[in-house]
Amino acid sequence: MLDRKTLTFDGTDFQLDTYFLDKIGDFDKVVNHPLAIIIPGGGFNFHSDREAQPIAMKFASEGIHAIVLHYQLLKDGKSVYPAAVQQLATTMNWLKEVQAEHQIDLDKILLVGFSAGGQIVTNYNSLMTNPDTAKEVFKDKLNVTPRAVIVGYPVIDLEAGWPGDDEKIKQISPNKLFWHSQDTVTKNSKPAFIWQTITDQTVPVRNSLLYASKLEEMNLPFELHLFSSGRHGLSLATYQTQEPGGDKYLNDQVSKWWSLCMNWLKEIKVLPIN
Repeated sequence: MLDRKTLTFDGTDFQLDTYFLDKIGDFDKVVNHPLAIIIPGGGFNFHSDREAQPIAMKFASEGIHAIVLHYQLLKDGKSVYPAAVQQLATTMNWLKEVQAEHQIDLDKILLVGFSAGGQIVTNYNSLMTNPDTAKEVFKDKLNVTPRAVIVGYPVIDLEAGWPGDDEKIKQISPNKLFWHSQDTVTKNSKPAFIWQTITDQTVPVRNSLLYASKLEEMNLPFELHLFSSGRHGLSLATYQTQEPGGDKYLNDQVSKWWSLCMNWLKEIKVLPIN
């Protein structure tokens, strides 16, 4: 069931949409479930609904709790960074507070980002898993660490084709630390599942390649899927996220990313094999 939760960081409120799985009364033992924190895209100007609840419900159907983070956007003269990463860190710490109530497996937290949200996720996977940079960004102790990240058609490098405007890049972050999330990957970064289409005309596929190349250089586990055709923003690429009256967000081949991702989660032991 959807429930809206308000958290606060540095005097600013932000919202979470939570989709916690109900406890199964038939079981005598506590069953702790993995949890996915979903970071939708929207060019840092809005939060795409197509990459929010539909994704959360898919995770729930796989036995994974889900949370949608409504992170700091470009508005009222505010930058996205560092607030978006700080809000994600605050959310991670909050999970420890509610772990027992909602039966969360804190060793199996997934960060899931689409498009611009993918850059928030990959920045977190670089900066907040490194103790040195984590202290620069977030003064509080980090009580929960992600197990892995999943990114679809992600922005990785703000100078690799999107947004393509120097002024907007500076608005997104006046601090260059957040511009190139591949450059700050360390041995502490977590495994990644990456997917995109090579015909993406909004965020060039170079972004995914840059990230995968850096993960390979650091000898970190990852899985990369590049589909031969498809537009940006496909989300699930099924009828569940298609635009009414059209088919531009339908792509049968690309929709297979979901089953590929679930198989990967089994491979890295976030989900059971059977």
